Amino acid sequence: MIRRTKEYILENKMIKNHSTVLVALSGGADSVCLLLVLNEIKRQCADELDFALEAVHVEHGIRGAESREDARFASDLCERLNIPCHVHSVDVPQYAASHGLGLEEAARILRYEAFEKEVARILRYEAFEEEAGRYPCEIAYAADQKRGNSRQVVVAVAHHMEDNAETVLFQMLRGSGAKGLAGMHPVSVKNGVTYIRPLLSATRAQIEEYLMENGQAFVTDATNADTAYSRNKLRHDVFPLLLQINDRAIEHINESAGQLAVMNDFYEQQLKEACDSMVSKKEGRVILEISRFESLHPALKSGVARECIHLASGRLKDITSTHISALVKLAGQQSGRKINLPYGIIAEKSFGEVILFAGRCDDEKEEIHITQKELEALSATGAQKNIKLSADGSYVTLCIKDFNGKMDEIPKKPYTKWFDYDKMKKGFEIRTRKAGDYIIVDDEGHHKKLKQVFTGDKIPAQQRAGLWLIAHESLVHAIIGYRSGCSALVTPQTGKVLKITFYGGKQNGFFKKI
Repeated sequence: MIRRTKEYILENKMIKNHSTVLVALSGGADSVCLLLVLNEIKRQCADELDFALEAVHVEHGIRGAESREDARFASDLCERLNIPCHVHSVDVPQYAASHGLGLEEAARILRYEAFEKEVARILRYEAFEEEAGRYPCEIAYAADQKRGNSRQVVVAVAHHMEDNAETVLFQMLRGSGAKGLAGMHPVSVKNGVTYIRPLLSATRAQIEEYLMENGQAFVTDATNADTAYSRNKLRHDVFPLLLQINDRAIEHINESAGQLAVMNDFYEQQLKEACDSMVSKKEGRVILEISRFESLHPALKSGVARECIHLASGRLKDITSTHISALVKLAGQQSGRKINLPYGIIAEKSFGEVILFAGRCDDEKEEIHITQKELEALSATGAQKNIKLSADGSYVTLCIKDFNGKMDEIPKKPYTKWFDYDKMKKGFEIRTRKAGDYIIVDDEGHHKKLKQVFTGDKIPAQQRAGLWLIAHESLVHAIIGYRSGCSALVTPQTGKVLKITFYGGKQNGFFKKI
């Protein structure tokens, strides 16, 4: 295990000499093995790989005493190995509720935020906030270089061959392209942080064998056996069937993913050249030159269209083939045609160009007022109110219903929001941002300016003007597509809920589809 992992690290240039490796240590078998193996490589191979080793553990606040025991185990293990360990305690349930997310997604976000904070700390960058569109670690590296240093800090995560195979199958089931089917990369960068995966060349069985040989205990998360989670269903139900068909199925999936990764690297080079020749950005607008675009191979057309949306919105999540196809089609239509894209982006055909910018089409309403009288009527009748948002068919629905106190029935969807009716019954507005807007961020009534929330949630500046808000005067109850504030959250004591759902029209990819 030591020799194979060291060779894999060197082959993929994961660690530079005199760098710091920060191990993401959950306490499970995979991360414990990773910590031990890296510690042995550091001890045995200092002439080839000279690095400092630290660990970070994130206690998610989900499993109560069991979760705290995991944190204690991680700390004790690191103390025995004389490795610095940094424990971050976060409140995943609260974050999930306030942002309209599932627990898994909320945990992932807070976990990676903890990693970013630790990298910034090691680089002695204290201010954890965005600056001029860059991430904290990018700023920290720049500041470090100005001080005459060239340190590297990498986060080591314990993904192995089965994890990669799961990822590939998930991407296949979602209809992903070559990039998704290429699976995990040995080295990747996210938000300015470099992540390495030294155990991608190892199987789960090899990891457990190494721990057994070394008499090393580890913790087991009971939720890992729950097949209600999709990944666990693949691991416990699907993989055994695949291995019955071919006992090297996991290995072959990894090999295929590796081949696709090489081919995708070539495609990405061609795509970059194409984008450089026909895509530009000026004053917040992305401009696509149509004459060059129309001469491209269809595969590159889709890639360029995707990059245009990415440039305009700052995000790739929820950008689907439907949005990409709509933008490709727009390039061939008459001048003046417009389409709505996710995150409040509009694409407009203008003679020899397609221009993408933040905002909403001219025929969309600027502000919709819902009065106390209207809400009382809905409460009395139980009827649903539909409100048109734009000419393309986008609309919002309102309804009020009794609540049974079951918190697990509250939807975790970004475009469906539930509110405590008693806290909303005086009326509200559906609108975009205004000066002075603020949002309540916790149960104690602490609030932040809306701009601070946009920055903290890393919502790109070019999206912000086009986002719909649910607000009363300057108090924002929810940012549609993102988080809800704590001003009108549903609680077990709530009697009635106000349900608000946003739907997209014929061209609008910003809201839930009709």
